[in-house]
Amino acid sequence: MDEDLDILGERSVRDVMGQAPDLDTSAEDAALESLGDRSALDIWNSQSALEPSGLGAAAAYDLTIGMVVGLGAVFVVVMAIAWFAWHSKRPAGHWWVWTGGVITPLIAISTVMVASTAALVATTRPAPDALVIEVTGYQFWWDVVYDPDGTPLRDANELILPEGRPVTLRLNSNDVIHSFWVPSISGKMDMIPGRTNTLTITATETGQFRGQCAEFCGLSHPKMAFEVTVLPPEAFDKWLATTRGAARDVARPAQAEGREVFLSAGCAACHEIRGVAEGGRLGPDLTRLGARASLGAGMWRMNQGNVAGWIADVQDMKPGAQMPSYNHLSGPDLRNLSAYLVSLQ
Repeated sequence: MDEDLDILGERSVRDVMGQAPDLDTSAEDAALESLGDRSALDIWNSQSALEPSGLGAAAAYDLTIGMVVGLGAVFVVVMAIAWFAWHSKRPAGHWWVWTGGVITPLIAISTVMVASTAALVATTRPAPDALVIEVTGYQFWWDVVYDPDGTPLRDANELILPEGRPVTLRLNSNDVIHSFWVPSISGKMDMIPGRTNTLTITATETGQFRGQCAEFCGLSHPKMAFEVTVLPPEAFDKWLATTRGAARDVARPAQAEGREVFLSAGCAACHEIRGVAEGGRLGPDLTRLGARASLGAGMWRMNQGNVAGWIADVQDMKPGAQMPSYNHLSGPDLRNLSAYLVSLQ
């Protein structure tokens, strides 16, 4: 996890969880251990379409370069024809108008249309054996369900993908129009209430990336992002298999007291923690909150201080969020509750 010190007790999240990194791990275990160590907030160009790390982003990048070069060449040709016609000693007739004003632009536009259509079809074509992930946009967070037709695994505000494998995203919206976009991996796709759109993406490099809602959706639209982590295929399979179970059990008395605060304060009415409080669907699933690299849909680094600040005054951190502020909690209750939540893996 992020080793920044929290504002409550000057402890890192690893200290809160009572964990030490395992120095003797396989490659898959090492990849899984690194989950949440670093946020895409700390990585330069983690949200750049100019450094493609997926088939969709690469196709869009190549198309962009081709368009810039091709249309630049058309501009040069048209200007050359205009210069020749201007300096010609004899009347140019209509040939240069037809060539520079009709034929050349028509060829250029037709070429761009064919190339862009081919790229769109190639990057959105369904893959029969692809893993299905259902993503639903809310104001202002993301609900994520892996394998919704099989053994569903619910998560939020973070997407874990396998390298080199196609993944079909079912994109929905619960309220207003959102738009799903991971610039480094794929193109964008709108999320429309009452309609399910599909987008097939394939990440080609491991690492951490940042996604963003690309459609204005309300007051905190700029604060509606998400983390994307691409793992080696074997590590992804292991993560998916080991994450389906109940939440990590508490390891310290403060965490046990925090769990009781979670249950007694009414948090379970909206939030689910598998094995502790199940059924809450109005807010994000918190089963592995502490394993995420960021808080509040990709906006703040995950540590106990930020979690406590979110609980106490969420409207200050994300105006317009549907969650009420719990500023009536006592200091010890807030400290214990935040310690419990960041311990969840």
